[in-house]
Amino acid sequence: RATISHRACARVHVRTHAHSRTSWRARANRVAASAVESSSSCVVLVGYESSEVPRVRDLVDALRAAMKDSGMDIGVVDVLGVDDAHLGRAIDDIRRGAANPDGGVFQRNDPTAGTRVVMLYGDDAKALMPDLKLEMNEEGFPGAIFGVFTDGLIALPVGAAAASVASAHERYWDLRPTTAADSYTDDDVHFEYNGELDVWDLSRVTTAMAVAMDRADVLDTATRDTGGERLRSDASHVVAVDGVVGEPLRKALLDALTEVGYDHFSETGPPETKWNREMRDGLDDAGGESPPPSWGLTPETLAAMMETDAVRSFRARLAAMYPEYDIRTMPSDALEPDGIPGAWGGSSICSAVGNAAVYGDMFHWHIDMDPSQLDPSAPWVERFGSYVNRERGRPLFVSAMVYLNPGPWPAAFDAETLFLDPGTGTGVFVRPQPGRVVLMDQDILHRVSTPSQIANLPRYSFVLKLCFFPKRVDGPQRMTLIREDWGEPCLFGTAAGHVGGEEIYEDAYDDDCDPTLDDCDLWALGIYTEDFMLSSMDEDEEEDDDEEEP
Repeated sequence: RATISHRACARVHVRTHAHSRTSWRARANRVAASAVESSSSCVVLVGYESSEVPRVRDLVDALRAAMKDSGMDIGVVDVLGVDDAHLGRAIDDIRRGAANPDGGVFQRNDPTAGTRVVMLYGDDAKALMPDLKLEMNEEGFPGAIFGVFTDGLIALPVGAAAASVASAHERYWDLRPTTAADSYTDDDVHFEYNGELDVWDLSRVTTAMAVAMDRADVLDTATRDTGGERLRSDASHVVAVDGVVGEPLRKALLDALTEVGYDHFSETGPPETKWNREMRDGLDDAGGESPPPSWGLTPETLAAMMETDAVRSFRARLAAMYPEYDIRTMPSDALEPDGIPGAWGGSSICSAVGNAAVYGDMFHWHIDMDPSQLDPSAPWVERFGSYVNRERGRPLFVSAMVYLNPGPWPAAFDAETLFLDPGTGTGVFVRPQPGRVVLMDQDILHRVSTPSQIANLPRYSFVLKLCFFPKRVDGPQRMTLIREDWGEPCLFGTAAGHVGGEEIYEDAYDDDCDPTLDDCDLWALGIYTEDFMLSSMDEDEEEDDDEEEP
């Protein structure tokens, strides 16, 4: 729906490997007839539709042809799609056509059930990597976890072997619902700072705003697993709550961001020992121009901030507000293409951000994250698939922001956080208040506004990027920020059924954009998704287009 904001983080890496694409399919007709050859290797597909198996087989045959052209000796590689009725059988039994000893259906009850897994059996199948994975991504297959039948896995039922590979993928990329850093005791919600004890309980929390906006019909990918594809009505949420962060916790968070004893009523900027003007609110545009820099925490300060008791207490209180979820910090590296930090846009994706907006800064409209926009090679997509935020049973991406300036913050100082409903060109805003927390779905379009000239102060805030994992195990869980005891959210803009009207499109887009086909509502804001979401795959496609021109 919009552009993703990338912030400079502690680690900025340059992608060190590139994959050259070859026109495998054009060489497929050179493959010798597989039917008369004896195969000792195979590619095993778990979680795939039967209609997808021939497409993978075509890719495998084309890859073998290309490798033979380059002088590699690659034998025949079968492609086997394993359905539920055969998941309880070992791979050797399936290949020999042996009867199922149990005569029943293998039930995948492990947490990774539903994940697509590609298992490689034999040396010739292993030799197809990494090209097979790259070509499957290029052909539009959903992301999948790739693994190998080791000696220990060959004897297991294929379903158990696939679950083992998926579990190893989770451990390696830190994709588990809970981590040591995100595990709390009942006492973690209480906080003491400078001799002031803040005994906290959930009854202190009040909602200043709960809004649903930016409605759209989106693909319900869960229906794809049942053999069809349906749309669901979807809207993003933003909530403003008070009472989560009391004065002792607010002071501790602000001191960690700045310095103990720093004068937050008169200093016109943050301390340069912990901040620098190198943070950019977005990616380079099509012309190579970067967004203007603003104040951002140094990598060392941000890393130290995440280890403080204050941040731990803040996270523990958020977890107490949502007991139906396992809440953890966003696993940033796993969201990057191939899990390489900085591979998506040059700067690493961050799981936390500090803001110190000052008069004269410029901030872009952006979203924090949308799982539907991730590259299919991202480890997150390989495990959880590509889906629009808020899909039932899938982890929910949430940002939690807390305003940290000491009070009062007069209305004339501005610096509100703005939220846009693109379909109507209208929006809502939240005013800063000491300790106020804003919870938002990460795919809601928003931006920082700067303090007014008369404020002459930075507006401090701290943002945690979180993933809410469903705890329900007996069926897909509804994923939402809105608590039942808050009642229904206020429907705003497109979520309330309002539309911008044809005359708005005609005036704003001057016939350059068809609102039925394009993101015209973003064009009017100067937001072009292709400028921000250009991936290595898109670059390759452009190169291919150039090669195909006569």
